[in-house]
Amino acid sequence: MTNFKKLSAQQRKYFFLILLSAFIIKLILAFTLPAEIRSDSLDYHRIAVNLVKFGEYSFESGKPTGNFACGYPLFLAGVYKIFGTEQIWVRIINSLLEIITGFFFFLISTKFFNEKWSLVSLAIFTFFPSNVLFSQTVLTEPVFGMFAVILLWYCINGVINNKIFFIGLLWGYAVLIRSSFALSLFLMLIFIFKYRRQLFEGFKTKRIKRVIQYSIIFIFGAALVIAPWLIRNKTVLGTFTIATQGGFTFWSGSNPNATGTWYYKIEESNPMFNITDEVERDRAFFKEGIDYALHNPHKFIITGFKKIGYLFSSERLILLYFTQGEKTGMTSTEVYKSINPLFIALVNIPYFAVMLLGTWGLFAFKKHKFFLYGFIVTWMITFFLFVALARYHYVLIPFFILGTVKFISERQIIWKELSLTKKISAIAFNIFLLGVWTSEFYLMYK
Repeated sequence: MTNFKKLSAQQRKYFFLILLSAFIIKLILAFTLPAEIRSDSLDYHRIAVNLVKFGEYSFESGKPTGNFACGYPLFLAGVYKIFGTEQIWVRIINSLLEIITGFFFFLISTKFFNEKWSLVSLAIFTFFPSNVLFSQTVLTEPVFGMFAVILLWYCINGVINNKIFFIGLLWGYAVLIRSSFALSLFLMLIFIFKYRRQLFEGFKTKRIKRVIQYSIIFIFGAALVIAPWLIRNKTVLGTFTIATQGGFTFWSGSNPNATGTWYYKIEESNPMFNITDEVERDRAFFKEGIDYALHNPHKFIITGFKKIGYLFSSERLILLYFTQGEKTGMTSTEVYKSINPLFIALVNIPYFAVMLLGTWGLFAFKKHKFFLYGFIVTWMITFFLFVALARYHYVLIPFFILGTVKFISERQIIWKELSLTKKISAIAFNIFLLGVWTSEFYLMYK
């Protein structure tokens, strides 16, 4: 917090103006931007309503489920319990939470930039079009994004202290919001061990003792949050699992027809979708998906790179969220194509710019690289294995915004300071992104 205290009176005025302006914009959208609850949003909504009305974690009364991890439905149920089940209240709470997210993102920015560029970084993050739109959804992104930014702030401070138990609790709940975040738990353990010399003073035996001590405290904190949900699923469903959709999401990216993302009429392509027991269905999908991957490793790897392509594809899903596509009978591509091109450009051009410039900036960072790269890599590995959607890159946007500000603020020297390997890597990833977006829009408008 000391970095915030260093701001001048004028800079503090800009800081509050940025957050207040964004909050007002989101409030206006909350009352004026219509959206139909469907797909994942509808599932979250149904579970939350049943939690409030019947105290049951279920899609329909009397039939418990573990399809989704409980973190977001519990949050949603809390909002519904206090304010009612209208979307407007979720949007207002999301907008308030994003003030917290913005505050911590600013603190993160001060770890890399001076006060001026930290305010620029905050402004880009706060007014980023897709971020503004996600605040108006009944989806995990706004809540999960807040937890992810708070955790990143703690991690890049590079200090392991008595807050590690509390961080474990937050990390555990973040995993319950998005189970795809589970792999990142290992980052903290690796960090504590790898940087034990810098983190802990004293002789070697004392450092090892501290490594073990803080690792256990962190794991205990995370387990304290996650374990009750696992025990509930074992008691009610007969299996220790965070979510019973894991098998389906793995098979969807590992089968002869896999494209890397959800594909048209996927639920009609396999009779296993008719299995009523979701635990049995989950195991069957995992078994078939793993069997396909083992017998077709080359195809699994190729599809894995396609998944990464879908992960970084355009902001189509957030734009589709506010359409009436399901009522028109059109495919999602047809609906996306029907959206006003100006709106598509307004949301996508900032995204394209941040991803391209941010790539160069990320390679130029010289400090706090372990967690900057670690969170990105573990997230990409997860979706290399499981099916990917464009909205899943939401959590990576803060990293690329930091990279963009790094590039802009040091644009005159950044090329000279990057090694040949980093230059080649940045160029390769830029070409990959341009190829993904070009293919996407070519196929849409051909």
